[in-house]
Amino acid sequence: MKITDLPQPFGFYRVLTGSDYLHFGYWQNNHSEMSLLQAQEALSKLLLSRFPKPPLRILDVGCGLGVMAAHLVKAGYQVVAIAPSEHLIRYAEHHHPGPKYIACGFLDDHIPPLECYDIILFQESLQYFPKLSPVFEKVKQLLEPSQGRVIFCDEVSYSEETQKYSAVHEAKNIERDFAEQGFFVRYHERIGPQVRPTCEKIIQGFYEKRDELIAWFGPNVEAEIFHFTMGWEKQRTLYNQRQFGYEVWELQSSQFQVRGYQEGDETNILQAFETAFGVSRSLAHWQWKFKHSPFGGPYISTVWDETELAAHYTAYPVSLWLGNRNTITYQVGDTLTLPAYRGIGQGHTSLLARAVRHFHRLYCEGQIPFFYGFNTDKIQRFGKMFLRYYSVAPVYEWILEDEALQTLIKKPAWQNLRRGYTVTCGEPVAKWADQVFAKAKEYYGWLVVRDQQYLQWRYQAHPEHTYYFFVVRHWGQVVGWWLGRVEGKTLLIGDALFCQQSIDAPRAALKAGLAFFYKKSIKINEVRGWFSQTPQWWNKVLDELGFYSQRQWQNLDFCVTSFTNELEPEKIGDNFYFTQGDSDLF
Repeated sequence: MKITDLPQPFGFYRVLTGSDYLHFGYWQNNHSEMSLLQAQEALSKLLLSRFPKPPLRILDVGCGLGVMAAHLVKAGYQVVAIAPSEHLIRYAEHHHPGPKYIACGFLDDHIPPLECYDIILFQESLQYFPKLSPVFEKVKQLLEPSQGRVIFCDEVSYSEETQKYSAVHEAKNIERDFAEQGFFVRYHERIGPQVRPTCEKIIQGFYEKRDELIAWFGPNVEAEIFHFTMGWEKQRTLYNQRQFGYEVWELQSSQFQVRGYQEGDETNILQAFETAFGVSRSLAHWQWKFKHSPFGGPYISTVWDETELAAHYTAYPVSLWLGNRNTITYQVGDTLTLPAYRGIGQGHTSLLARAVRHFHRLYCEGQIPFFYGFNTDKIQRFGKMFLRYYSVAPVYEWILEDEALQTLIKKPAWQNLRRGYTVTCGEPVAKWADQVFAKAKEYYGWLVVRDQQYLQWRYQAHPEHTYYFFVVRHWGQVVGWWLGRVEGKTLLIGDALFCQQSIDAPRAALKAGLAFFYKKSIKINEVRGWFSQTPQWWNKVLDELGFYSQRQWQNLDFCVTSFTNELEPEKIGDNFYFTQGDSDLF
């Protein structure tokens, strides 16, 4: 079998590289002095490091020219190697004997003369399958069910736009499809920057060896040489733009399927919520929170044991002001694993971690800068180790009671009127919300966009609680608001926003709110609410009003998971204004 008999572009690559390796190279730790061949050997070595010791039965899917398959046989493995091209198989049989070579496609009915395989290997062959769901379904049929492994590496896309001109699959779709077939990740590494020099090496080869390629394959290949050269130029651009990458996975099969939300899942979710937390949540609450949000969703990852929900991870989206632009973020909540399933897997292989991984890849990476939540010490420890949580700010509760509360109540109302402040209590959300946010946002750093749309959904449309807005105007112009609800004799302040950095408007609005409840024969003995430590001017206003602060009783922290290198977690904590209304605990 001669090089000139190989189909293109395999024949080109054989001449360009001078070897039978057909895959990318791996320049670990910026070893730029490595040749392409050395880097290709390094990538093979990385893959081999994930193989359990022989003897094992291996299926090499898309074996190329047979280098890896032959190497595995020499290492003591029993190998069946397949490729759909008769030319590739004949070349492999001649130059790299040892494996059992078969010219067939992976989805063909007549594959493999073994009952099952301990390892199924895909080395840059996934992109040759238009749809991956049937691929992973077939893998599950062929893989040894208890300890079998799937090991694969390939280029991946991080942008839906690339699907218009490339067969490379989006990373999130790869993970979606194998998770839905019950596979979980034992090992994963992103090595895009370390393989990117391959593009430069191949492009350089096409330009420098153009005449040699024509000498090998004849003058009729000039158009093909141009086509493949331009293709590699495009790939290089996509790597530089971070729209392309390269990832390595080791998977194991399990009985648990991970998938996104499907219509009707809420019945199982609500039952699981009550089992996990001992709290009954209404369907109306779930629909309001996750299905009727004006900002999108539902964004839910679920883990199933056949028809039983075992674990669940979700968040609702909100609009976010980052100081100079609007974006979307998520507030995470209602995460759970049913008690019967909490011992399955450890760390990153636990069922909750599998759900989180699915959630990150499908709904977060490349779509939002970060998401946030409020977590206890126990969840924080697990989250930091396995879920990429960062604790960035402690949660403090601000309390107004006793003498300070009475001082505020007894302050003469005419003083506020003389300064031009009027307050409407229980006012419905309207355009005033947009007006306040437009003026106030510059004083608060980063915060959820508290405009009319958000306030109507988050508070006014809530199916179970009644909230009251105390809207304050200064000489007729709206300048801020408090939001609260009553529990017993406590006024819980869930939110607040003001566009004056002084005590006057907050004091006028809070005093009017307390008087409003007094007229309704509701006695308020204390006022409580969460407020972040930023902005400092707002903390100073709370101090002047007579509030004191203490750590929230569960020692909750504001935690974030970042999906961009542009925003360090600590920076988010230093700039983000949050209240209890930014959590799902109000």
